[in-house]
Amino acid sequence: ARYEVHVADYYMRRQAYVAAANRAQYVIEKFEKTPAVPDALEILIRAYRKLELDDLAQDALRVYELNYPERAKKLAQEPS
Repeated sequence: ARYEVHVADYYMRRQAYVAAANRAQYVIEKFEKTPAVPDALEILIRAYRKLELDDLAQDALRVYELNYPERAKKLAQEPS
C-alpha cells in the first residue's frame, strides 16, 4: 500500500492528477485497513481539487474529517 501511495505522490508532482486520483482510490479500496489510507485520502482530495472536481473533493474531505479529524484540520485550510 505504501508503494502505491508513493506512486500516487509521484503522479501529483508530475501534475498527472487523474493518474494520482486513480492510484489513491485504488489504495483506499484495496488496502482499507492499512496506515497508508490517510495519505491516499490526502492525495485524492488534492488531485480532485486540482482537477476542479469540487463535489468529489468535498466528499473525500468529509470521509477524511470523520476518520482523521486532527489531520483533516490542516488539509481543509489548504488553498486549492
